[in-house]
Amino acid sequence: MLSDKGSAVIRKFGILNANIPEGHPFHGIPFPGDYLIGPDGTVRDKSFLPDYQARPAASEVLLKNFGASAGGPVVTVKAEDVQAVITMSSSIAVPGRELGIAADFTVAKGWHIYGQPLPENYVATSISFEPEFLSAQSLNFPDATPVEFKSLGETLPVYTGALRAVGIVRIKPNLKPGDYQLKGTLRFQACNDQICKLPQKIDFEIPIKIEAMVAGVK
Repeated sequence: MLSDKGSAVIRKFGILNANIPEGHPFHGIPFPGDYLIGPDGTVRDKSFLPDYQARPAASEVLLKNFGASAGGPVVTVKAEDVQAVITMSSSIAVPGRELGIAADFTVAKGWHIYGQPLPENYVATSISFEPEFLSAQSLNFPDATPVEFKSLGETLPVYTGALRAVGIVRIKPNLKPGDYQLKGTLRFQACNDQICKLPQKIDFEIPIKIEAMVAGVK
């Protein structure tokens, strides 16, 4: 912890939170930021946000960088040839908190699903959440492998076997304490070398408990 009278160090680093006006009790604080430093001193990850009320949880850092969940909920979504295990970094959050999301896909042998960029007549693999309780969301998929389908005369980006997508959901800052269900949808289209099945849309829910923000000690 650093005692920084007058925010001198914060100003020198150029991270003074200019969104908070003079006279406000929190004027002088920095933009919230996190660094993950490895044993060799290398910065492995960093995250800065524009609002002191919206910041990543430690569980998000663990899930993103180490694949570890701090007891977060896990939901398995199954189809005939595709399975997705969706993990949230924690089952508990406060308003404005950012949590990590990971989706581990398994595609049956001989089948593939699609990534981006993709022609309009195909459906790319995606996971989205209803925005009722969220102020932001994102899920980053790895680069898909371009495969030439000679029978179609096209080269398309595909996923086969196992893959992981990682992202975040950010809880709305004004959400009241209580138990909620985050509603999400998985979309994909499974194909093999001969046929493509109809695009599939599978809905799922992830439970989360929102607790009241604890006031700081003065």
